[in-house]
Amino acid sequence: MALLIGMLVASYMQASAGLEAMKQFGISSQHADHLDRVHRLFLERQSAGRGYALTRDPAYLASYRETAAKIQDSLKIVQQDLRDPFRTETAELVKQAQAMAAHMDAVVARIERGEQPEKDWFDQGTLAMEAYKRQHNTMKAELLTQNLENVRQSVSGFENARISTVLLAIASLLLLLMTTSQKQKKQELQERIQHMLEAENERLEREVRLRTKELTNLATYLTEVRETEKLNLAREMHDELGALLTAAKLDADWIERTLPPESTALVAQRMARLRQSLTSGITLKRRITNDLRPALLYDLGLIEALRALIDEFRQGEEIEVKVELPEAEPELSDAVSLSLFRIVQEAFTNIRKYAHAQHVGVSLRLTPTAIELTIEDDGVGFDLDSPKLARHGLAGIKHRVFTHGGQLDIRTAPGTGVTIRAVLPA
Repeated sequence: MALLIGMLVASYMQASAGLEAMKQFGISSQHADHLDRVHRLFLERQSAGRGYALTRDPAYLASYRETAAKIQDSLKIVQQDLRDPFRTETAELVKQAQAMAAHMDAVVARIERGEQPEKDWFDQGTLAMEAYKRQHNTMKAELLTQNLENVRQSVSGFENARISTVLLAIASLLLLLMTTSQKQKKQELQERIQHMLEAENERLEREVRLRTKELTNLATYLTEVRETEKLNLAREMHDELGALLTAAKLDADWIERTLPPESTALVAQRMARLRQSLTSGITLKRRITNDLRPALLYDLGLIEALRALIDEFRQGEEIEVKVELPEAEPELSDAVSLSLFRIVQEAFTNIRKYAHAQHVGVSLRLTPTAIELTIEDDGVGFDLDSPKLARHGLAGIKHRVFTHGGQLDIRTAPGTGVTIRAVLPA
C-alpha cells in the first residue's frame, strides 16, 4: 500500500506538471490570437482608409473609425498579455502600431479636407505596415517556440505519468486479485438478502392492497346496506306506523264526537291528552322518518334539503350559521347528493356534541368539473394525530368522499376550530 501511495503521488505530480504545460500552451496560443487580431484589424483599417480615399463613401469612413477603437482595445490586451516575457518586443510592436495608425489618420484627415490622394502617402503606409508585420512575425515566432517547449514538457510529463500508471495498474491488479473472491461472496450474499427482502415486501404490499380493497368494498357495502335499511325503515314507519297513528287519532276524534254530553265532560281531559300524545307521536314519526330518509332531498333536491337541515340546526342550538348555497339546483346524481347531505348532517352532529362553537359556516360551490363543500366552525377543535380520538364520524365522511373519487381536507388543532373541505366530481 505504501508503494501504491508513492506511485499515486508521483503520478499526480507528473500529471500536474503536464497539465501546467498544457495550460501555458493554451495561454500562449491565446496571446498569439490577440496578436493576429491586431494584425487583422490593421488590415481592415487600411482597406477601409483606401476605400474611402477612392470612393469618398461615408460608410468606409465609419468602418475606419470603428476599427480604430477596436485596435486600441486590442493593443491594450496585447500589452497586458506580453508585459513580462516580451516587454521590449511588445513596446516596439505598440510603437510601430501607433506610428502606423497616426500615418493612416493623417492620410484620412487630408482626404477629408478635400486633398487629392498621392501615391507617396500609400507607399509610406505600406512601408509602415511591412515594419509592423516584421515585428509581429518575430513575436509570433517567439510565441511558437515557447509553445513548442510547453508541448515538449507536457508530452514528457504525460509520458512519465503513463509509466507510473502502468506500474500502478500492475500493483492494483495484484490487490484486486486478492480481494475479488471475498468481495464476490459478499456481493452474492447481499443479492440473496436483497431478493428475499424484495419478495417479502412485494408479498406484504399485495396483502395490504388486497386487505385495503376488501375493507373498502366492505365499507361501501355497509354504507349502502345502512342507507337501504334506513330507506326501508322510513318507508315502513311512514306507511304502517303513520297509518296506525292517523287511524288512532281519527278514532279518538270519533269517540269524542259520539259520546253523550254527560260522558264527554268526564273524559274531556283524557281525550285532550290522548289527542296531544297522538299528535306528538305523528310529529316524532315524521322527524325520525325524515332523518332516516330525507324526503326533501328526494322531492325538492339537495339545496332545499340543506336549507331545512340548517334551519333545524339553528333552532336546536344558539349558534350563528352563515350559509352560502347556489340559487339553482345542481345537476348531481342521487348518490352524490345523498353523500353531501350526510356529510353536512354528520358535521352538524359533531359540532352539536363536541365543538362548543358560536359560529358555523356552510358553503357549497360549483365548478365546471366538481362541487366543493366547506363546513367550518370556531369551536374547541382537536388533535388529528391523537390516538385517543374516536374518528368514526370522520371515517364515515372520508369514506363517502373517497367512494365518489373525491378529495377531503380536514384542518384543525386544539383551540382553532375545524374546517372540513370535500371536493366531489360533479
